[in-house]
Amino acid sequence: MQRREQDRTLREWVRREVTPFSRFWRDRIAGIDVTDVESLARVPVATEADLAGAGGPGNPALLLSPTEDQFKANAPRGELFAAARQAGGRGTTGRREAIWHRYKAVHVHEAGVDRLLAIAYTRADLDLLHLAGARFAEVVGWGAEDALLNLVPSGPSVRHWALYHAALASRMTALHPRGAGQAVMGAAQRGLAMLPASIVALPTDEAESTLDGLLAKGTVARNLRQLLVVGSPPDAATRVRLATLGEKLAGRPVTVQAAWAPEASRVLYGEQPPAANDPPEATYGLLTYPDLEVLSVRDPATGATVVDGGPGELVITSSGWRGTALVRYATGSWVAGLEEEQNHPVSGATVPRLAPSAVDGAWQPAVVVDGRTRRPDLRNVTRIIEPAMARVGGRDWSLRVADGRLRLALDAPAGAVLDDRDLARRVGEACGLVPDVVRDPAAAAERPRLGRAG
Repeated sequence: MQRREQDRTLREWVRREVTPFSRFWRDRIAGIDVTDVESLARVPVATEADLAGAGGPGNPALLLSPTEDQFKANAPRGELFAAARQAGGRGTTGRREAIWHRYKAVHVHEAGVDRLLAIAYTRADLDLLHLAGARFAEVVGWGAEDALLNLVPSGPSVRHWALYHAALASRMTALHPRGAGQAVMGAAQRGLAMLPASIVALPTDEAESTLDGLLAKGTVARNLRQLLVVGSPPDAATRVRLATLGEKLAGRPVTVQAAWAPEASRVLYGEQPPAANDPPEATYGLLTYPDLEVLSVRDPATGATVVDGGPGELVITSSGWRGTALVRYATGSWVAGLEEEQNHPVSGATVPRLAPSAVDGAWQPAVVVDGRTRRPDLRNVTRIIEPAMARVGGRDWSLRVADGRLRLALDAPAGAVLDDRDLARRVGEACGLVPDVVRDPAAAAERPRLGRAG
């Protein structure tokens, strides 16, 4: 039933809104009849570079923005009647206002590894964002009796806005004291002095140092029961350390749960509470929303969809949303897999779950060149390096950042005739930055092979 409803929502969205109301997507999907999730896989993926600036600043070409004639020809009958009632006999002006009410962008957040995408929301999308927030609160176990101290910096980010709407939807008391660019410790101290927080939300990469700092200052948080780490989920050892620090801060056991989504998403995926007798590192994955997004995982080297829960790049389609449409957007985020068949082992939830490992911008590492940060895209280099290494019987290779520079390390047999300069040139054409080439078997064996993927 869930898959049939997902297929129906996707089909209606593509046919009635995406292709009629956006020339960009109509041209990109041309010749492909998207009738269900399986047929969606035939649409070529779109990267940040493909979409950034489409139509000008803020990528307006990605917006679903119908003319009156397009709306009349394609909108569902219920929408047409509702728009006619809203127009109220005011002619062209009334009809245009009724369409704007449904499709005008009223809220935007930034997205993409280089923050080059603008993800716009309509009024209806904000209702969906609030709905997703309510679901997220239910997933992570928040209730009206809780109090949230949100230390994720405020700003045009899905992670900040999703937490804001989750707190609002759960009717809990929430404090969001940290402005963009502000240090976390000051906000944490002020927040805990003001609010008896039962939940503290922290960016993953700041969580451990923040808790250490609070303990060093003698802070006590007796009501604390949950640490929500927002960003790439922590590994098992980090979860154990965070649980230990949380217990010291609260004087009682504290659960550690993660929340993550690529910034191009409009929803935040969360982990459900583990079972009562589970160890502190236990997690069963991030729950997703199949009626709000279609997710898949692909191998960026081959473009093929990864099956059986294997790792790869997360691809999203913003099914049912207005504002900015995303169809098969390649997020640049590595995930450890997507489980679609097995129910959640604790709660029995039937929605697809992302394995509890994810890396933002995995194939686009930061490299400083002439004082400027560059993010070469390594997703297409395998098709260049592998054949070159195969021709000379090469044993291994890796393309990673070392000492601030992009380095291609090779393990090739002695005497192998391999034109390092030509290989570096072709890799540079594919990723946007020419690497240094070294013959170094130890470095060639380093993993992950590309950037931070995996």
